[in-house]
Amino acid sequence: MGRSPEPGQAAAESALKEAGLAKRLWALTLTFGKFGGITFGGGYAIVALLEEELVRRKGWLTQDELFNIITVGESTPGPIAVNTATFVGYRLAGVLGGCVATAALVFPAWLVIVVVSGFYLQFRENAWVAAALGGIRVAAIVLIARAFLRMGHGVPRNAANALAFALAFLLVAVLGRNALWVIVGGLLYGVLWYGVRPRLKGGRP
Repeated sequence: MGRSPEPGQAAAESALKEAGLAKRLWALTLTFGKFGGITFGGGYAIVALLEEELVRRKGWLTQDELFNIITVGESTPGPIAVNTATFVGYRLAGVLGGCVATAALVFPAWLVIVVVSGFYLQFRENAWVAAALGGIRVAAIVLIARAFLRMGHGVPRNAANALAFALAFLLVAVLGRNALWVIVGGLLYGVLWYGVRPRLKGGRP
């Protein structure tokens, strides 16, 4: 079971929901437009920024909610950031909010790709461009590591989870197995360990 929202988080989300539709859509546009314009390194690199902005600053989500969104986002088609934008937008402003948040996230990246693609052939051999991209890759790795450490606090620390983590890491990182089957295995593990096992013991999941 996830933790209940903290008072500050609940108040922040409630205040935004009570605002007019135009204000909510504008807040979603600014927030996810910023993500789309400044994030480098792919879906995993944006996780740390999502956690900092949506959980710690704005209080639109709790830590557990964001963790669950990322988990579902990895199990369904589409990038993590896009799935998160759609979910948060829908939660705060309905279907229109989901569409606006998703479009705000995608548009800056699309625009950058259109502009960069026009000059890529001229600059791909440029030493300065190569050096800049190398620095961006290092920064992206740091963001991914930061997200891993922060989101890891939301996982219960017990022997069963440690074994599941080690097995998943072995299958994906060492043996190169398809991540889809690892996700399916994690789903089954969660259902059996956190759903079926407590019921067999007479408790509740």
